[in-house]
Amino acid sequence: MQDKAIVQIGKLVLKEMSNKESYQLFIQNMFPEKANYKMIVVVFELKTIESGLTCSFKNIDAQNVSTENFQKYAYRKGSARGGDITFTTKFGDIEKKFRTLVDNQFKTLINRLALNSLAKEQQVFQTVYQYLLQDANYANIKNELSHFYDSLSKENKNASGLSLMFIIDNEEKYLADFEIVQQILTLSGTEEKSEKYDVKSEGVDAICSVCLQKKPTLHGFASPFKYATVDKPGMVSGFFKQVNNWRNYPICTDCSLEFELGRNYIVNNLSGYFYGNAYCAIPKTVLSKDIKSLERARLRLKDLYSDLKFGQKIKVKEDSLQKMIAMEEDYFNLNLLFYEENPTTKAIKIKLLLEEIVPSRFRKLFVDVPEKINEHPLYKEAITIKKEKFDLIFNFGVLKTFFEKDFYDLIQKVFMLQHISKEALYTKFMEVIRTNYNRMQTSDGYVEMTNLTIRKAHLTTCYLQELGLIDYNSNYTSMDTIEQNEKKQSFDLEKLRNFVSENQGFLDSDYKVGIFSVGILVRLLLNIQQVNLGNTPFEKKLRGYNLSAELLQSIYVEALNKISQYQGFYAYSNLREFIDHYFILNIHLVHKISNNELSFYFVAGLEFGNQFKNIEVKEELQKS
Repeated sequence: MQDKAIVQIGKLVLKEMSNKESYQLFIQNMFPEKANYKMIVVVFELKTIESGLTCSFKNIDAQNVSTENFQKYAYRKGSARGGDITFTTKFGDIEKKFRTLVDNQFKTLINRLALNSLAKEQQVFQTVYQYLLQDANYANIKNELSHFYDSLSKENKNASGLSLMFIIDNEEKYLADFEIVQQILTLSGTEEKSEKYDVKSEGVDAICSVCLQKKPTLHGFASPFKYATVDKPGMVSGFFKQVNNWRNYPICTDCSLEFELGRNYIVNNLSGYFYGNAYCAIPKTVLSKDIKSLERARLRLKDLYSDLKFGQKIKVKEDSLQKMIAMEEDYFNLNLLFYEENPTTKAIKIKLLLEEIVPSRFRKLFVDVPEKINEHPLYKEAITIKKEKFDLIFNFGVLKTFFEKDFYDLIQKVFMLQHISKEALYTKFMEVIRTNYNRMQTSDGYVEMTNLTIRKAHLTTCYLQELGLIDYNSNYTSMDTIEQNEKKQSFDLEKLRNFVSENQGFLDSDYKVGIFSVGILVRLLLNIQQVNLGNTPFEKKLRGYNLSAELLQSIYVEALNKISQYQGFYAYSNLREFIDHYFILNIHLVHKISNNELSFYFVAGLEFGNQFKNIEVKEELQKS
């Protein structure tokens, strides 16, 4: 983990917050990813009388929360066992939430006030607590909350908070206005770093793992990132004693505060999703002491993320941020931390860490190379959505089509410009093609058409070739000398030659052109069968696209025989001669390649076969 980099960010945040009270440093924004959300506030009205205070339930109020006012609610996340630090919590299970608030948190607060000199505040909370202990009052408020919760939209149910407010002699007071709450927040930022699960883990006069200096106090639970669970025996070192957890990850008091502030800043301002995968970006500079450049990078990235999340002019896409970073200069670099979070324990599992990625690398991956390959005619109007045509353009979602299960590995290879095996690529292509083909035979749901999948595979190949991540014959040039018969034929050989010429990175050897052209021939046969029989029985011979060299030879011979039966021995004679030149003469090479590579180029020819028809001949035949 990039502890020192995060602490550096925390130092800058702490300097920026120098005018704030200490307790404010520990208040958290409940939903930092949202510009605005709702806080459902239970409002109590208290009035001073001769005998003390009276309490009544006034109403439930839905208030708008933003980065400007979230601190007044004094939210700080607690543990899954003990609840949050103050009364403020996420809205949800009313029975559970309200019962915890009354039975646990009010009791804890009043017990703490009994040891304190804050008599006025003790009177306020004791009066409200006694009011809630009356069954009728408790039931009334709980029912009101339940009705209010049911009236919320699904979005607000998933992203709303619950808090308390007190109107004391006509003066509104939120939780952050009470000194006892301020004390609790401050203590939670220090005491909880050493005390959890009824265990105190604290070292004395030892080296801090972050600043590497000897400090008088080292905390055992100070990391703001929960990399592992330590609430069960056997999860920590030190002879399975939680009291010795500080030895695993000793952090001094100063670093713990800066660490937390840095972590909160990154989570709130520099985190997001990359094609469904959670990550955070940790800015660094080449020289660790270049604080000026780090501050510039921190604020610039915050603006970019803010524009992406909340801006009205930017159409949000998974790689929009990367494209914006690509426009920056290389005065900083980013560590990208991809992770998965346990929804219960909140422990994170690091899936991938990419270190020191400069903006120019983003520019190459997300701007320069895509712009170079996107103009290929094969991608024009390749996608149909609600009868409207769209161009296929490169993004990492295209890559994820084939690397869904190995996306982290792919991200690493692409970002770090590491070599990728072409055989692994063909395997991924065919896994998707075969899966979709099988689904087409059995499912009524949406299945991506093979033609589009092939184009995505073509685009993936072009992208990786342009980055230099896969090997290919960049000097390949077709050398065929087959003459076009003067008599017009239904197959346009010149179109095929042009296709080969325009796609030399895709078809970079004679044997690939040969396999591709056999796929074209089979497509022509399937078209003939569809016209004459109303179905395509020859498709069963393709074995679900699980082909070998021997099977492909057999398919070619049988396809020729079938075409001869329908249209005569000389049908598509120019294509047959082309196949003889590229496929038959190179059959020894075909036998040396993998079945996945062979199957892929055959299916590619099968899917693109219809574009090589001679339209003029077809029109003349229709006229006659």
